[in-house]
Amino acid sequence: MVVVGSLTLRRVERHTLPDGRRLPPTEATEYILADRKRQEYRGIVGYRFRANRDLYRPTPRTALIKRCDLLKTFLINFEDRKFTEWPIRPAPTHQELRARAESAPPREQPAPTVLVETETVDTGERREFFGRLARHVIATRRVLSLTGSTRHARESVVDGWYIDLDTGVSCEPWWWSNTGHVFATVHKQGDQPDRPTFKDIGEPERGYAVLRRTTEGGSVDELEVTELSTVALDPSIFKVPADFSRVEQIRQEPVPPVVIRLKQACERLKRRARIGG
Repeated sequence: MVVVGSLTLRRVERHTLPDGRRLPPTEATEYILADRKRQEYRGIVGYRFRANRDLYRPTPRTALIKRCDLLKTFLINFEDRKFTEWPIRPAPTHQELRARAESAPPREQPAPTVLVETETVDTGERREFFGRLARHVIATRRVLSLTGSTRHARESVVDGWYIDLDTGVSCEPWWWSNTGHVFATVHKQGDQPDRPTFKDIGEPERGYAVLRRTTEGGSVDELEVTELSTVALDPSIFKVPADFSRVEQIRQEPVPPVVIRLKQACERLKRRARIGG
């Protein structure tokens, strides 16, 4: 993997809903310098105005700064000129996690109810991005019900181009840079959640995606890196501006449009009237 000194990455993300509507794109910029990282982001929030019509507003511009030298993380809101911070806790090493697992008393594991199967195929195609050779890899993820589950089968396909690039810093957990298994489940109160088991077909891709398209259930998520630069960075960008105020929690949501606020106020009055009646 390439060891980075100064690194700037800009990427844009686009999302298409199953009905074909395209949401406004979002952009993010990441700066990395030795043992510190700054991630700038501005997203969008949608408000349902009426059937088949949504209004969108950008979120405040924020930056997440990790300082391994200070063992602190800072989250900044540039519009409000405020920030919050919290300590970085040392993560257990691979050896420590293994020792914990070996010392834990054995217990019987219930049978899995869901099989998560990921098939990874390197197409063999190669292409240059930002002067670096990228490989074309397609991963198909299938979620299949086993005995005891009523979950519907699902399939997603990730079609991407990947380069060898390490974007981690020293105080991030070692497992962040490794490909792992993630399975999200939602269940009603009182019901048992699904218990997954995982199966990999082919070697999982562990590179950095410079171009990626994910499709699932008619929705499409696209990611594109638009800039990769190793030009030296000014260390001051990893500091909180001196005139910003520290608070317990910063605002990360936009102020809703006036018509939405009026609609929300009317809905609150209607609910109160129903309760009072």
